[in-house]
Amino acid sequence: MKTTVPKELLHFDLHRAEQGAPWMVFIHGAGGSTRTWTKQVAYFKGKFNLLLVDLRDHGESKGLPTNFAGFSFDIVAMDVLEVMDALKIDEAHFVGVSMGSIIIRHLEQLAPERVSSIVLAGGIFKMSKKLNVLVMAARVLTGILPFHTLYRIFALILLPRKNHVASRRVFIREARKLHQKEVKKWLALLKRLNTTLREMFNHRIKAPCLVVMGAEDHVFLNPAREYVARYGNVLLETIEKCGHVCNIEKPAEFNQRCLHFIETLEKGRLRPA
Repeated sequence: MKTTVPKELLHFDLHRAEQGAPWMVFIHGAGGSTRTWTKQVAYFKGKFNLLLVDLRDHGESKGLPTNFAGFSFDIVAMDVLEVMDALKIDEAHFVGVSMGSIIIRHLEQLAPERVSSIVLAGGIFKMSKKLNVLVMAARVLTGILPFHTLYRIFALILLPRKNHVASRRVFIREARKLHQKEVKKWLALLKRLNTTLREMFNHRIKAPCLVVMGAEDHVFLNPAREYVARYGNVLLETIEKCGHVCNIEKPAEFNQRCLHFIETLEKGRLRPA
């Protein structure tokens, strides 16, 4: 079922299962949209209640008022919580990809009681040397190159191999819907990305968490391994012959790992005290 909410809330897609089914909330990355999760909707629909949001300025979430002193990841996370409040969703399993992983981390800090578990596809945990170079280049080139050209270049850098083509195509297609003004607002977050990730690296994810990474994710895999080594409560699984956006590139493997993780948690909840 596809529903458009009032302008003051994000646009979302909603798929209800049987009464009492747990909720899954899907958070896309920068330049993405609800269409990022097409393969997950087909797999999880009927098993869980599904909520997919277009983040502020993405997809069909256009023209939201910005009555804030400054744009931040907390504001983006609060947008998601407002949709959950409107739909009376008290708690959910959260699934995020790429920059969506940062938004989910902020959401857990703001409202930990709303987070049953976290699954991160291509999670971003730390500013590696490669990521530092990419961020610096983005800030410089945004004043020189059109955003869509810049996004195409960075998609190729992050997803360089032939088997990454499908992932690149989806994100380049969805990023075309962003306007230059909206892009500049989101790129401004990159100025604080180093500080944001450093603070988050020093905090343990409290909810049960599964991190799924592509074995060919040359920018983000090693920082994810560092985080998991530091906090033993976070699970890390890698998918072979797969790049950064593993939910698109290897949907069958990603979906199966995600389902096993969440079903195990749900079965544990049903055990008698």
